[in-house]
Amino acid sequence: MPLAALFFFLPVSPGSTRQPAESGLIKPERLYMKLFALFIRTAPLLFLLSSQLVSADWPIEVIQLKSRPLEEILPVIRPLIGDGETATGMGSNLVLKAAPEHVREIRKLLQEIDRPPRRLLITVSKQGDSARSSSGYSASADIKAGDGQISINSPGYPVDETRARLRIHDSSGQQARTSGYSVQALEGRPAFIASGSRIPVPGVNRYYPNGYPYGRRVTELHDASSGFYVVPRLNGDFVTLDIQQRDDRPGMRRGYIDTQSAATAVRGRLGEWIGLGGINTSSNSSRSGLGHSMATQGSVAEEIEVMVECLDCEGNMERYREFLPELHGHEKNP
Repeated sequence: MPLAALFFFLPVSPGSTRQPAESGLIKPERLYMKLFALFIRTAPLLFLLSSQLVSADWPIEVIQLKSRPLEEILPVIRPLIGDGETATGMGSNLVLKAAPEHVREIRKLLQEIDRPPRRLLITVSKQGDSARSSSGYSASADIKAGDGQISINSPGYPVDETRARLRIHDSSGQQARTSGYSVQALEGRPAFIASGSRIPVPGVNRYYPNGYPYGRRVTELHDASSGFYVVPRLNGDFVTLDIQQRDDRPGMRRGYIDTQSAATAVRGRLGEWIGLGGINTSSNSSRSGLGHSMATQGSVAEEIEVMVECLDCEGNMERYREFLPELHGHEKNP
């Protein structure tokens, strides 16, 4: 209803101050005060009604998304949606009912974020060096004393004459081990790669039938695998990685598995090696006694690195041609 009509049909309460009965008119200042009070009470309602009428006139905009799924786009554009505006969609279509200036802002933002995810080549390398050395001596003797015999560090077998033996040993060894894994991934999508084998591990299952202990030897197969799980995110020439790496391998003793794992978040430049961590251990042992002595030293050093390369970034298409089948297709069909 127009505001003028509201003023025209303004009721006068019975308790209102009037002019003398013969005039039947309200004082002008009283009328102005009542009109102002009515405007103050109805202004918010009129504003709400007018905004709803305006929003009802906003056209519905349907935008076809090119690369990104709708569930990734909606959380990004919702801060740009005002009161009374809506942003929904289905499939690859984004449906907007919003003010034209907000629609223009959303279209400009989509030009930046609605692009195909970059194709990445992720390589994890692990390098390890181990060294071990041992040195010592042992001495033994069988001493003939009349009809008797004194044996030191010897089994004590009968001998015809006194004899002594001295053994000296000094040994050392080094071993280097390098392993690497590569996997193609899309920007922002998780990727996983692993390889390994199943190792037989002996064990014992124990039972207590009727209260008596009973054991049965069994052999179980345990996975010993190496690989990594990663989620890469690009920001210009830099990449952020949420990565979990694992390296299990058969141990030196039968039925044992040597394990190593790392989980971290790192950031670095594309095309450069990024350190994930390292392991350095060392050991020293010695023992000695009458006629023998032995000393052993050992060390293990391992370094884990990762590198991310963009396969379809500008300037890299030719370099990574072998990883891009579509380029081979263009060569066959020029």
